[in-house]
Amino acid sequence: MRIQNLPLAEKTNIKNWAFEDLNLTSVSAPPVTPKDLNIPAHSILIVDGHVMYENINPFITVEVTVKNHEEAENKLIVLNNEKKNAMLKITVAKDAVIDEILTVIVISQECSLVYASEVILEQGAHLELTESFIGRKPHNANIVSQIKVGKNANLITNTISELHPKTVVYHHKHTTIDADGVIDATNFMINDTNLVFEDLTYLQGRGAEAETKTVSITSGQQLQNITVRIENIAPRSVGNIINYGITKDQAHLAFNGVGKIQKNAKECDNQQETRLLNLSKTAEAVANPFLLIDEGDITAGHAASIGQLDEEQIYYLMSRGMSRAEASKMIVSGFLAPFVDALDDEKMREALAARIEAKLG
Repeated sequence: MRIQNLPLAEKTNIKNWAFEDLNLTSVSAPPVTPKDLNIPAHSILIVDGHVMYENINPFITVEVTVKNHEEAENKLIVLNNEKKNAMLKITVAKDAVIDEILTVIVISQECSLVYASEVILEQGAHLELTESFIGRKPHNANIVSQIKVGKNANLITNTISELHPKTVVYHHKHTTIDADGVIDATNFMINDTNLVFEDLTYLQGRGAEAETKTVSITSGQQLQNITVRIENIAPRSVGNIINYGITKDQAHLAFNGVGKIQKNAKECDNQQETRLLNLSKTAEAVANPFLLIDEGDITAGHAASIGQLDEEQIYYLMSRGMSRAEASKMIVSGFLAPFVDALDDEKMREALAARIEAKLG
């Protein structure tokens, strides 16, 4: 499977990844149990395809069956349809407002993770969802998620990737939003994997809104290609893409931001911002912003920057008694702090802050 078959990824140097090298070992009794993990009260735990724990609000329906992805944009989604070994469908009932955060933890331990999920918010529903993907052994992963936000529904979602460092990961998200529906999504790709990640959002209903924030840190020999796309299909829809990344050592990080405005999507807005910090001369950071506009009565814009640490800021902090290393660490941590601080879950904030510190060394 060649990487150029994926949207925009031909603009990077990532080729010939073994996405199809999946170790689909049959596992009948995963040894991990909820007692082994400090999981939140309102959670679903899946280990090697088995639901090990479930404690959810009665207005949420959970099923372990998922339809095949309706729009198989590439062969990797077809592969997911054919070989998925873990599935989860979450439906939030009409007008149900779920106050507690729902946490889904998906663990790959004894076999590759080929995971398919559906999240459906019916009209007027409200949910905050956190998904964590954890890999205990070097098995590759193929993850395909579908999200459907109904009319006047509101979804806040956080995705955290902690798969095994010696893996290749393909992760695809496909989101549709009906009239006056809203999604606020944050993707934390702070891991050690080689990764292709796609987050595609379609604003299908009048007044639909989406904000997608993606944070990545690459180090060592790591390769990551991230595509975030928001498409305005209906009038008065609003899309906002925010990408922040840090790369160091010999790593490669590419962000593809795509804003698409369809014909007759009048009075809509599509904005994107990409900020990358390159901490090493041998690392590579790439920002590819695109605006594809077929309608005149709109507002749209993009901003992209790739830079190194600000020497004036470093000098100022050193003049206050910090070492250069301490000053650099403070600046870099502050670069990502707004995304971490926005999380409602205190334990998750602490875990992510520790992960960022370890990743940055």
